[in-house]
Amino acid sequence: MMGKVYIQAAEQISIQTPLSEEWMHQPIEYHEPFVKAVNPAFRDYIAPNEVRRMGNIMKRALVTSLKVLKDTGIAHPDAIITGTSIGSLDYTEKFLDALTENGEESLSPTYFMQTTHNTVSSTISIFTGTHSYNTTYSHGGISFDLALKDAWMQLHLGMISNALVGGYDEMVESYFRLLQKIGYVGVEGMVPCGECSMSMMLNKKESPDNLCELSGLSVFRMKSYQNVRKHLESLVEKAELQMRDIQIVMTGLNGNPQNDQLYQPLLNDLFPQTKIMKYKHLFGENYTASALGLYASAHLMKKQDISVMLVVNCTLNGDCSLVLLKAI
Repeated sequence: MMGKVYIQAAEQISIQTPLSEEWMHQPIEYHEPFVKAVNPAFRDYIAPNEVRRMGNIMKRALVTSLKVLKDTGIAHPDAIITGTSIGSLDYTEKFLDALTENGEESLSPTYFMQTTHNTVSSTISIFTGTHSYNTTYSHGGISFDLALKDAWMQLHLGMISNALVGGYDEMVESYFRLLQKIGYVGVEGMVPCGECSMSMMLNKKESPDNLCELSGLSVFRMKSYQNVRKHLESLVEKAELQMRDIQIVMTGLNGNPQNDQLYQPLLNDLFPQTKIMKYKHLFGENYTASALGLYASAHLMKKQDISVMLVVNCTLNGDCSLVLLKAI
């Protein structure tokens, strides 16, 4: 492997105060099963005539990305890589409703143009005038993790020097009800179903202003507990660490028994004395919630006395990701 990879900056729009780390000290608490994201004043970042043509997921993704680009001073990243499971769900629903109601006549092209998943990455590219590598991953609850893996591999291969990586998903009431019926969200005792827009800059350039070092990453199928343990031990070894060096394990525990049982064997066996943290009680559950887990972990690494942290994401589909972070 060539050199180190750092998380230079990260911003979020979620059910917490947007573009802020107030969740650390003054988190907003919710008791509803479904909560929409708290939007910032979009017109502070995007011209009004452009804002009105964009759906929420597009506006949120663009604003978090523009904030990260401003924070890092990088106008044109070497890569824009996006993870989104359900894309522009709101505009897709509106387009299909109009198709049904109007019998395929007098349809507005605006909704149709923004229904494809890769519209998010494309919008960021067009708006910033960036003509570099641009791709989208849409693989359920592992979408963001695969986008991160892509950037990680290219950075280590020396193909790029930096990458704007993001996780973006929105939710509508009708789809929430469907997910509730299958027990994915809305289960008694579970965190709210939320929305996510998180953008971060990965960079090979060492700087004291970086949030932390991204020292290891593994994405794989969770065939068994032994399989997870094997990947973790390999990850720790490659980072020249030992299991006891991990001070905190950040998990996707969300109060849903189906979800939480995926984490218990690993936590009980390998980390019985390690501090276990969770983030979904703050940011809610959604398909790209793992992006907010990494965002929260990176900022905690910067502001707290934490040397090594492990971020774990397990999905009901049997996918798993392990991200190892080191303090700079």
